[in-house]
Amino acid sequence: MKKALIALACLLVLAVAGLVAVFLWVRGGLPQRSGEAQISGLNANVQVRYDRWGVPYIRAENQADATAALGWIHANDRFTQMELGRRAAAGRLSEVLGEATIDTDIYFHTLRFGETVQKMWENASPESKATLESYAQGVNAWLESRGGDLPPELRLLGVEPEPWEGLHSLSFALLMARDLSFWNDRPEEERFVWLRHFGADGVRDLLGDPDLHIPDEILAMAGQTSTEEAAPIPSDSEAEVDQDPGPETSPGSNNWAIAPSRAAANRAIIANDPHLGLHLPGVWYQVHIRAPGYEVAGMTLPGTPGVVLGRGAHVAWAFTNTMLDDHDLFFEELDSEGQRVRRGDSWTEITEREVVIKIRGGGERRITLRRTDRGPLLDADPELGLPPRSIAWTAYYESDPVAALNGLAVAKTPEEAFEVIQPFICPAQNLVMAFADGRLAYRVLGGIPERRLGDGRLPSPGWDPAYGWEGLYPREANPTVIDPEDGIIVTANHDIRPPGFELPMTAEFYPGHRAGRIRERLSERENWTFEQIGNLQNDVTSLYATDIVGALGEGYDGKAAEALEALAGWDKAMDANGVSALFALVNRELIRRTFGDEAKALGIAPIGGRDPLLRLLRGEMTLPWFDDVETPETESREEIVAAALEAAWDETHERWGRKKTKWDYAGMHRLTLEHRLDALPFLGPWMRRGPFDVPGSKSTVSAFGARWKGDELDVTFGPSMRWVVDWSHPRMALAALPGGQSGHPADPHYDDQVLRFLDGKLHPAPWGETEINAAAVSQLSLEPK
Repeated sequence: MKKALIALACLLVLAVAGLVAVFLWVRGGLPQRSGEAQISGLNANVQVRYDRWGVPYIRAENQADATAALGWIHANDRFTQMELGRRAAAGRLSEVLGEATIDTDIYFHTLRFGETVQKMWENASPESKATLESYAQGVNAWLESRGGDLPPELRLLGVEPEPWEGLHSLSFALLMARDLSFWNDRPEEERFVWLRHFGADGVRDLLGDPDLHIPDEILAMAGQTSTEEAAPIPSDSEAEVDQDPGPETSPGSNNWAIAPSRAAANRAIIANDPHLGLHLPGVWYQVHIRAPGYEVAGMTLPGTPGVVLGRGAHVAWAFTNTMLDDHDLFFEELDSEGQRVRRGDSWTEITEREVVIKIRGGGERRITLRRTDRGPLLDADPELGLPPRSIAWTAYYESDPVAALNGLAVAKTPEEAFEVIQPFICPAQNLVMAFADGRLAYRVLGGIPERRLGDGRLPSPGWDPAYGWEGLYPREANPTVIDPEDGIIVTANHDIRPPGFELPMTAEFYPGHRAGRIRERLSERENWTFEQIGNLQNDVTSLYATDIVGALGEGYDGKAAEALEALAGWDKAMDANGVSALFALVNRELIRRTFGDEAKALGIAPIGGRDPLLRLLRGEMTLPWFDDVETPETESREEIVAAALEAAWDETHERWGRKKTKWDYAGMHRLTLEHRLDALPFLGPWMRRGPFDVPGSKSTVSAFGARWKGDELDVTFGPSMRWVVDWSHPRMALAALPGGQSGHPADPHYDDQVLRFLDGKLHPAPWGETEINAAAVSQLSLEPK
């Protein structure tokens, strides 16, 4: 008995020791936010004060020291994110993650990310290089001080970080450009599939452009490949369709500014909430930086110096994606040996380079990268019916985003801002600015391709010299607005070209529902306050729903009539509970029974295009999309709409009963915040948060976009931060993140903003020294080494 007790006691001791070891292991690498730390090369001490949300307020004697401090602070809170980002851009994820990421590495090598980043570094101004090197200095000081005390994800993977280089930071600018580019969704390839299956009229129908230019050679190639021979672009079998329609890409954004005449305090106000994929940690990291001649606050990208979205002493600025078609795909004709591409009556050499991708465990993969005079060359894909094709992308043009953002932070006038942003090329953004003196300004930030023939929405014949780019249009020719008469500037990924704008500019603009709702609300009054502008970011009324319900028609019987009556009496708000749930199901049924049956029958990805469902309901499309291809009969519009209404009505009652207040829209419209290493054993569930029930939709100002997975709506993107500046409160701004400042799952600031963010709450972001001191809960001193 005594031996058994001793054995049991030993087991308990071992178990406790194991738990303590696990506890200490997962808490390894926690951020430091108080005390002292050292950075080689600093000229003087840098003071960093942290508020209750883990936001750092940096005060330095010069901008170089402030930038080095930012590098240290980013690494302190987000180094796992930074390490994965630089590895992704370099095509080196498989070194630590194994075979699971080999295709990702091949993708980034194929797009020449490494070469492009190197070119960006070479083209950067001396001042930009100095900024990048100061930032790297801070990151490396943190790495040196940490040694092996790294976050648990990196220790589990056995990562031994290499020194940070200035050009690594440029990788993150390119990664963001990729995320916001349409190449990411390969739309030209998808539209070539449409061309094969639906012909020229079908593509023009889906894109809403009866005059769409389709190259004769591309049309002929589509006809040469039968639908039986050519495999479709593969789709995610679990993800049915987008909740609401839109371009082939998903994320969007809102920003707006109002002039002093519309504000209660007679000063300009600006707001921004970029819509991106939602993960933990999030995209953005909030900071405040003050040094002589350089004062800036707002949102940064961990891994890069400078504030991307925010305010300076004289200007506050905000971005949304322009939705510019910034790339073109060219089908290529190769010679018999596959070493040259045809250009008219001559041939141009293809350059080649071999790359070795190392794989965790000792393996490797050798790939050959090929390039034409236009850009990267992709091999033919017989399975998808695609020939060799090369890519032109604005990101391959000379640019210096660091110079543009540093200059923007200290601009004092619209004209000065327009001048300093010239070096920014990609991704094209809608830049909205509100100045301390009350002026408002807007310009498309970035380069617009100057195409010879066609508009780039379909593949072009690379061998025909009539197609191609002459370069980029002068940036001063981009859409521009200064001090609008009505005192309102709004961009929400819609068509932002001002009246009379004639420059050819291909873009996949979103329908104007979000922009229309924002402008509708802003026009309601002329006494907007700081807090009211922030609350507007939570608006869930859907003008898309208003249009769809209005286009359904009338004259239905039975359950279809009951469903339509409920929709007609609804306020069109995508609230957590109520008729919003019925509308979501009606919308799904309509898409399933119009475009979904063709996609299912052909085995292709969900069919998109320019707001196709609404245009179809309004009678603006020509092909018989209402017909159910799975039946021998030809169904009418009325039959399809009635069937969709009835099916949604039945499902609503089956799931939630007859009481409208119990119809649980948010309960099926759910957000799960996953870590980017969510698949890691043991750590994955620990790093994940949610699911959370959320109202709103892709078409509302509070834009949480989702895709159907079975009977649930899986929210895939939403506001990646919220930011408001009111110049009547020059010592304050408002902000929020859908997660927290930290990337360490054991840190309280990893997820301390999630619930407040989902409730639509913002926290103060003080500017003045008195307010910063009052908000500070800890202080860190960064000292010269």
